[in-house]
Amino acid sequence: MLTVDDDEFWQGMSPVEFGELPTLQDAVTVVGYPIGGDTISVTSGVVSRIEILSYVHGSTELLGLQIDAAINSGNSGGPAFNGKGNCVGIAFQSLKHEDVENIGYVIPTPVIMHFIKDYEKNGGYTGNVVAVN
Repeated sequence: MLTVDDDEFWQGMSPVEFGELPTLQDAVTVVGYPIGGDTISVTSGVVSRIEILSYVHGSTELLGLQIDAAINSGNSGGPAFNGKGNCVGIAFQSLKHEDVENIGYVIPTPVIMHFIKDYEKNGGYTGNVVAVN
């Protein structure tokens, strides 16, 4: 977990609120700083699949959202928002193949909340199952 020690940094900031797990065809907006520009990028699409995915960087399989919004290099780690402005996940990878266009993947809020609860309870990520309300 990263933080900023200077309390002034946080003045005037509002935390992002997490939303529920979206359903198929729900609209999503992904925000980030992908390669090819110097300013923020916003792409939109819909949830096209919800299933257990292979997390390339984590060498594990967890729940994930497939979306048709572009997720390009540098966009990973950016939030994915629903139509109400709630964060429903974090963009983390895309499918690269010559026959594929705009297939991206999002870590959904239940997986994020599991990580946060584990971190808060144990002072670091242990992978232990914790109750998420």
